[in-house]
Amino acid sequence: MGRLVWVAVGAAGGIWAYRKANDLIEQAREQGVALTVQQVALSTTQAVNQVSAAIGERAARPNASSPAAEGPRAGRP
Repeated sequence: MGRLVWVAVGAAGGIWAYRKANDLIEQAREQGVALTVQQVALSTTQAVNQVSAAIGERAARPNASSPAAEGPRAGRP
């Protein structure tokens, strides 16, 4: 009896996922593939710019407390 419940839960979850995927595909078709690709490209560009800015800020900060900033033999006799 317990297995039947889990089979039913799995089937219901599969049906929900199938319907959700179909809704998303239909929405993408309505918007047009070009618009969808444009949105993905814009999101990717923004993410790359944010990462690049964060790396630039980190590189620009002097970090004198770091042993790497003093050289490979810093703190060693």
